Amino acid sequence: MPLARLKPSRVLGIERFSDFGEFRANEVLGLGTSTPLHPREFSLSRAILPLRDGLFVLQRAFARRLEVDVGTDHGVGLVVPLSFHSVSNGREIDNSVVSVVRGRVPIKSVERQPNTYLMMRFNSDMRHRGWADYDSGLGFFRTQDDPMARLRATILSMFSLASDHGDPRQFEALNRPIQETLLACLDTILVPAGALTARRGSFDKHCKLVARLDEVAALFGSKPLYSDDLATQLGVSVRTLQTATHAVHGVSLHHYLRLKRLWTTRVQLMTGSAGLSVKAAALGNGFWHLGDFSRGYKLTFGEAPSETLARSRRL
Repeated sequence: MPLARLKPSRVLGIERFSDFGEFRANEVLGLGTSTPLHPREFSLSRAILPLRDGLFVLQRAFARRLEVDVGTDHGVGLVVPLSFHSVSNGREIDNSVVSVVRGRVPIKSVERQPNTYLMMRFNSDMRHRGWADYDSGLGFFRTQDDPMARLRATILSMFSLASDHGDPRQFEALNRPIQETLLACLDTILVPAGALTARRGSFDKHCKLVARLDEVAALFGSKPLYSDDLATQLGVSVRTLQTATHAVHGVSLHHYLRLKRLWTTRVQLMTGSAGLSVKAAALGNGFWHLGDFSRGYKLTFGEAPSETLARSRRL
């Protein structure tokens, strides 16, 4: 079972519960009420991997009844089965189904076996990739064995890498190609083939511009990042930059730059160098309003910045 082999690192958090009285639900896709079907056999394990583009939680749950308003108030949520069977709102969900949720949807489900699955909450609504084109609701996307097998293998590679690498910067460099593979696997399942072919040329052009944007933004350090200044440095219009960041990452230029700085701050906190404080890391990355920074950090990564720093010093 994949979770049993994972160990915590500065990048990856691990939680294990053997007593239902100590169990805490994870908020990645909504807090619900769980009732174990076999209380004496209770066990739950989860691996928590916050990334710049979203929050990823790999979980092996217990046989249970679950009531939850599943979803997210921002971005989009997905559930990918590794070993899974449930009856949710009267519908049977098995290993061949990827679930995509926009907004909040009330769910009543019965899981008669321990299920293993990945929950993902992306910071973007991912409409730029053509996923699940509806305003709100829960969609079910059935796929063939081979695409699902590739998707699961990519998920396990990502979590194994996070478990094995304690250097956040090294992990980021090695994981970026895996994360792109993950997105491509999901594209195969969630997007019609014709739509994938049509977008490729312009998408590559936008990717190159965003890569140049990353290089220029890094030179500003803690200085404010203004759209006009960045566009001037790159020799393009602000509108072109806006179009590129939305095409590649599905967010506005402002939101993309904020996520970049949040992630850079997180990498520093995960590294946990001697004498580093949350305040110093935030100020060093251009966050002057510490309350706003802390709220945005927890919303993005699922934990307070002080928790990230504390964990880095324990490991």
